[in-house]
Amino acid sequence: MSGLLDQLKIIKPKPATEAQILRFHTRQYLEAIKRMSAERGGDAGELTPLGKGSFEIACLAVGGTIAAIDAVLAGEVRNAYALVRPCGHHAEANRGRGFCIFGNVAVGVMHARAERGVGKVAIVDWDVHHGNGTQSAFYEEPDVLTISVHRDGLYPADSGSVEEIGKGAGRGRNMNTLPPGSGVGAYTAAFERIVAPAIRAFKPDLLVVAPGFDANGTDPLAHDDAL
Repeated sequence: MSGLLDQLKIIKPKPATEAQILRFHTRQYLEAIKRMSAERGGDAGELTPLGKGSFEIACLAVGGTIAAIDAVLAGEVRNAYALVRPCGHHAEANRGRGFCIFGNVAVGVMHARAERGVGKVAIVDWDVHHGNGTQSAFYEEPDVLTISVHRDGLYPADSGSVEEIGKGAGRGRNMNTLPPGSGVGAYTAAFERIVAPAIRAFKPDLLVVAPGFDANGTDPLAHDDAL
């Protein structure tokens, strides 16, 4: 035993409500997940199989993210880590993608803005894969800065290019990087030269980091033939 838990404040999650989830996802999609979860499971969309009971677990994952954000905003902790599954950054409004059922961070940020009065939010998503779902949630939103540090062109292959910078009022509020073959040095340079300066210039009221651990060079999902 490392004793680490003794130094942490445990934040107890509760399931997200349907109203909270519907801030991002469509009613048709939510009902489809509920139906498959109540029966024998199915497929939420693209590469997103689910089993019986997955709806309840996915709601708890979103709820854990919301609880972590609420604890920070309430001043109970300076920062919080939401250790939740399933992951969420690939989930889109009307379908699951890449093992993600609901957009945990997207729904959590929408909750913070709608229910907690938070103004500007910066989201940093680092992973070998693009945070396409989170990007889509705020692509036209001027008060949410989304940054995805990922391996360009891997997954989803049709999203995550540097040319995707936001749309309408959100133009300039979306950033994507890195090129194929990037290693530790490139990730470090991206954070020092792109991510940190962008956040400092944006001056967010809340910073949310979505870490993806399959950015590790030895992870089997980090290569072209993985998907």
